[in-house]
Amino acid sequence: MIDFHSTLIEPESLKKIVGPLVGYFHSLRDPNNEPNSYTIIDPDTALPATCCTQVQVAALFALDHLLNDNDSDRVAQLLTEDASLRQNPNGSFSSSYNQPLDAPDLQDIAEIGASANALYYVHQITNNLAAKKALVASAEYILTQVSLENPGAIYKSSQARHVDVLNGDVYAALALSRAYELTGDDRFLDQTRLVINHVQSRFGAWKEGWWPYAESWDGQVAVGASLAYQATIIAFGMPICRTLEPGLRTEWSKVLSTALKTVAGRLAHGPSDDSEAPSWSRDWANVWEIPLAFAQFPYSPYSQNYVRQRLLAVEHGIEVTGIETLRPKALQNDGRTPVTSLYRKAATFAGFLSDILLNTSLKTSTPTAAATR
Repeated sequence: MIDFHSTLIEPESLKKIVGPLVGYFHSLRDPNNEPNSYTIIDPDTALPATCCTQVQVAALFALDHLLNDNDSDRVAQLLTEDASLRQNPNGSFSSSYNQPLDAPDLQDIAEIGASANALYYVHQITNNLAAKKALVASAEYILTQVSLENPGAIYKSSQARHVDVLNGDVYAALALSRAYELTGDDRFLDQTRLVINHVQSRFGAWKEGWWPYAESWDGQVAVGASLAYQATIIAFGMPICRTLEPGLRTEWSKVLSTALKTVAGRLAHGPSDDSEAPSWSRDWANVWEIPLAFAQFPYSPYSQNYVRQRLLAVEHGIEVTGIETLRPKALQNDGRTPVTSLYRKAATFAGFLSDILLNTSLKTSTPTAAATR
């Protein structure tokens, strides 16, 4: 058993968050499931949960197992095994949200990146082989998506091959680095280095303290600044330091620290065209990548306080309105599937809560890549 400890939230407060989430996700289990299978159905779409969100939920059940010493680890494994069976044959994960009606689901690198930590934690806590298999398969897929225009960039999706989406590059690098930790396969580490060097070189190239959301392949801004997605780069970029050599690790962590100062300085002003160009990301209260980014710097009193206050706000909200406190603002694009849903936001929060709390707990007990060769 891995020792669980957090300085960000008291155990009783944490249980008041985790318990209702666990109950909510149990209520969404497909009633047609056999005893040894577990698929979540999103009520807003009436479709099986995306693989990404379902493994994020699995990480929460793994956390619940550590917190309460119960059999939620078995649920975590069933959820992960189901997602692994539904993973695309090429190793990608698909998204059914905000897609044209009657169009195929989109294979998006973000689905892989956002699930990478969850798969890693489920494997480390339960030794579930499906989690490792799914993570490694996703890393293999990423290697097929290295852009022809720049070896340090990854095509985010079929809809975004004309631009370099910088947060997508970091999503990919995280999945590659986590796969390297589990396999010791140098191909994954080599590509991780290329991505980090590339993304690091673009910080401040357009505007001091900022990455743009996306650039054209000749380095021109395609979509401007996004505080939400800059936080995403920080949140998913910091764990990559575990696999980098000391020099690059130091450089990358300094860049992320500087980027976080920009985020902290702009938060109080609220979203605007200058700080949140992608209109779909302006509901900052429901962008859990932001507290996850601050959680990567726990030695900072400001960061600790910010994350603690966000978690306490969720605890209070759940006490008052239940899971509805996590419902996102209604967004709907004509002719497309729902942009998001209550389940999706709850699953995202569940995954990031697990990430915030398990990252520290697993640092000293994670086997090195060399040990797994």
